[in-house]
Amino acid sequence: MEKDQIRFKYFEKIKPVFRKNRFSQLNMDDIARHMDISKATMYKYFSSKDEIVKLFVDSCADYFKSGENMMLDEGLSYLERFQITFEHSLKAAVYVPDILLQDLKEAYPKLLDTLLRAEQERLACFKQFFDAGAAEGVFNPINPALYLVQDDVVLRRILEPSFTIQFDITLKKALSDYYLIKKHQFITPPFLDSVDDGIMDKKIQQVIQQIS
Repeated sequence: MEKDQIRFKYFEKIKPVFRKNRFSQLNMDDIARHMDISKATMYKYFSSKDEIVKLFVDSCADYFKSGENMMLDEGLSYLERFQITFEHSLKAAVYVPDILLQDLKEAYPKLLDTLLRAEQERLACFKQFFDAGAAEGVFNPINPALYLVQDDVVLRRILEPSFTIQFDITLKKALSDYYLIKKHQFITPPFLDSVDDGIMDKKIQQVIQQIS
C-alpha cells in the first residue's frame, strides 16, 4: 500500500473523533490512539496536530464544493437536486458540528475562514440553482440564503441528543418531518406530487446509521 493510501486510512479514523470532540483538547497521543497506531508510526505520516486539523478542515471545505457541482448538474431534474441539496445540508450539519466551528474560531481562525469561504461559494451556487428553478416555476419565490440558514440552524438543533428527548420524537421522524416541511416551502404545488419521498427516506436512514 502506498504512503498516501496509508495516510488516508489513518486520517479517516480520526475524522469521526474530530466531529464529536474538541480537537483543542486532543493531543498527539490521543490522536495516535484513535488511529490505532503508535505515536512513532503516526509521525511517519503526519508532521503535527496542526497538519491533521488542516487536513480535516480542507476535507470539510471539499465536501461543500462537491455539493456545488451537484446543484449545477443540469443532467438532474430540479426535484432531484432539491433532495440532493437537503441531503447535503444534513451531512454538513453532521460533518461540520458547532464544536468544530467553536474550536476553529478560538484556535485556528484562518482555517475557519477557509470553511466560511466554502460556505459562501455554496450559497452562490445554491442561489444560481434556485433562481433557475424559480424561473421555471418549480420553486417558490423565497430568499435562498434564508433557506440555507434555516437548514443550518434547525438541522443542528435536531441533531442535538437532547432534542429527541425533549420533544419525545425519534431522530428519524424529526428529520423526515423537517424534510417534508422544506419540500412544501420550496416546491410549488404543481410539482409536489412528482417528488419521490422514498429516496429521501433512505438517505436520511443512511445518515442516521453513520452517526449512531
